[in-house]
Amino acid sequence: MPRSAATQVNTDSNESMEQQVPFEVTIKEHHPERGVLANADVKVAGIMTIRNVKIKEDDYGLTVTMPRTKVPRSDQYKDSVYFTDKSMKQLFDQAVETAYQESVHAMTYEQEEPEEDMEQEEDGMSMEM
Repeated sequence: MPRSAATQVNTDSNESMEQQVPFEVTIKEHHPERGVLANADVKVAGIMTIRNVKIKEDDYGLTVTMPRTKVPRSDQYKDSVYFTDKSMKQLFDQAVETAYQESVHAMTYEQEEPEEDMEQEEDGMSMEM
């Protein structure tokens, strides 16, 4: 009986937890040449961090892949971390995809900015001569 009561509490808390679990995503590396667009570390509710989450692009768009471990005596791999609730996985994926898109946007903005500064410096130099 105590076990089923604990399960009931978890079921109720899953619904409220879905709305409250914050995912803090840090995009670590960008390397589109390897088939992986970026790696991320994701802090979940301030209690744990999932490292080496991969962001890939396939025929369906961006895909978030959890870290994987090789199964002993086999050529297969399994996710090291997984969500038992599909909606939590969707929230997780959405947080990672949003952070990735923001980091790409920030990188693009940073690359455009120095070019504008260079043009202003060149204009300034020609005026002084």
